[in-house]
Amino acid sequence: MTKLRTGKIDISPYLFILPSLLIMVAFLIFPIARALQLSLTDTRLLEISKAKFNGFDNYRAFFSDSSFGRVVLATLSYVVAGVSLTYILGLFTASIVNKPFWGKGFVRTILILPWVVPSVVLVIIWKWMLSSRYGVINFFLHEIGLIPIDFSWLSNPRFAMCAIILATIWKQYPLGLLILLAGMQSIPKELYEAASVDGATAFQKFFLITIPGLRYVTTVLILLLTIWHFGNFVIIWLMTRGGPSDITATFTIFTYLTTFKFHKLGMGASIGTVIFIISLLFTVIYYILFVRKLVRV
Repeated sequence: MTKLRTGKIDISPYLFILPSLLIMVAFLIFPIARALQLSLTDTRLLEISKAKFNGFDNYRAFFSDSSFGRVVLATLSYVVAGVSLTYILGLFTASIVNKPFWGKGFVRTILILPWVVPSVVLVIIWKWMLSSRYGVINFFLHEIGLIPIDFSWLSNPRFAMCAIILATIWKQYPLGLLILLAGMQSIPKELYEAASVDGATAFQKFFLITIPGLRYVTTVLILLLTIWHFGNFVIIWLMTRGGPSDITATFTIFTYLTTFKFHKLGMGASIGTVIFIISLLFTVIYYILFVRKLVRV
């Protein structure tokens, strides 16, 4: 291959990465820069041409808004509970299918099906199962005396977030299953054999061999799950649209409502900027505290 040179500089490598760089600039860098610019204006969705610069007024208004506390609480509840329970369920199912048994391939296929189901279909399924009139979950819980027959999950401020978290876990746990299963299969079997010779129980093998052996995949998985939960929009929006009373309005939902329901494009851009900064800071801090340490080991 002929090398293109400018003086003593070989520019061939730069030409190869130029298409990817242009795509990043067009679809990532430019939108972020545009959002930052809009966040410093009073732009309204239907009156963009009348926008005026207002500095950090949007940020001050957002942090002093009465809904800010509810948005933070909803986001933290969704992310912490969703990530924790998704990891635990993924670890549990991975531990089961990692053992030899008849029909293991079929069971693995069944377990990863929720990950393949589109989010819209998932929401339809869960709204049907949670229906106060004919939902199978309500029917079962009513039969054992836990809830009244007309109990409504999605309109109840105390249980709407629980319903969303259940649907999210069902969607995401196959990802945890696959990643953790791959990590388990990479752990040398000799460690388990040596532990058996020493008289270790299954409980001891799990916590002294399996869990430490999954350190790296666990670190990466938790980072991926946290970023996904923090930015998830589809499942929450289709199930509750942020209601009731903004109880399930996470940062992403609140951004959408502010921008497209109340037509405050500048305010919506400022909230989106806050989400971007939080995600970036979390990723950097998480990488410094956990990922880089594991890579060095």
